[in-house]
Formats: sequence, C-alpha cells, structure tokens
Amino acid sequence: MTTPVIHGVNHIGITVPDIEAAKSFLVEAFGGQVIYQSFGPQDPPRQGPEFERAVSAFPGTVVRAQAMVKIGTGPDIELFEMHGPEQAQPIRASDFGITHFALYTDDIDASVERFEKAGGTPLTAPRAIPYATEKGLGNKVCYCRMPWGTTMEFITTPDRMAYHDQTDLRRWQDED
Repeated sequence: MTTPVIHGVNHIGITVPDIEAAKSFLVEAFGGQVIYQSFGPQDPPRQGPEFERAVSAFPGTVVRAQAMVKIGTGPDIELFEMHGPEQAQPIRASDFGITHFALYTDDIDASVERFEKAGGTPLTAPRAIPYATEKGLGNKVCYCRMPWGTTMEFITTPDRMAYHDQTDLRRWQDED
C-alpha cells in the first residue's frame, strides 16, 4: 500500500445565516470571486437523516444554499446557508475546534480598512506579532469578526522570522 500524498488545504467551510450577504461581503472585503453556487433557494434544500449523519448536523437542520468562493491563492471558502433548531453562536478562540482562518496580505492596514468598510469588525488595530519565532519589524496580525460572527485573521510577515534558524521548513508564503 502506498502512502497517500496530502497536497494542502483545499477549502474552509463556513456556515452563514444569509449566503447572498456572505458572498457579497467576501467579494467586497477580500476581493473574493464566486467560483460557483452548488445550489440555491430555487432548488430543493438538503435535509433529512442521511444528510445529518453525513455532516454531523443537528436533527432538523436544512441547507438552503451552498457556494464556493476563491480568495487569492490560498484555500477556497465554501459557504453554507443552514438553518436548524439548535444553532450555536460562532466559536470563540477559547473553544475547542477550528477557531479562525488567516489571510496573508502585503498591506495589513489597507486590508483591515477594506474589511471594516465592507461591514466587518476589527477586534484591535493591526499589531506586532507577539511570538519570538515570528517577530520582525513589519510582521503584524489583526483578528477580526465577519458580520455573522466568524473570526478571521489578517497576517503579514515581510521581515525574516526567527524560526528560520530552527528549521529548514517554511510556511507557504515564506519561501526563501
């Protein structure tokens, strides 16, 4: 048996309350491009025990729309408009599970400004990365909330990071 090859992260799934508003936000805030919409309000919703079991959804959940959005050169964002009897609030950094995704930018200040104009909320101003392994004069992060509550992070690391002295491995945007 051969070892499977994992090539990288393909997409990140995000459940939203309104897919049209979410698509518009991703286009306006990040320059996203809608690749396709798998189905929408005009189509029969996905629901029932088989669907619930396949994706681990709460019984009674209904998916009304699904779309794939491209942002830059990283993984795509798959949006789901789901409605169910017991929907939790968006996860916080202190909760278990995937807590955020990060977008690399060359201009963090302009990216945060664009994000805010589109309706998002920065949690702080862009700030220096606090970890010794990632510090550099221009290396910054800024965590933000999307209009429906999902947390995302902008990151920029134009300066050499100290971890380069510890390993030959490099982050995808940090190739020497």
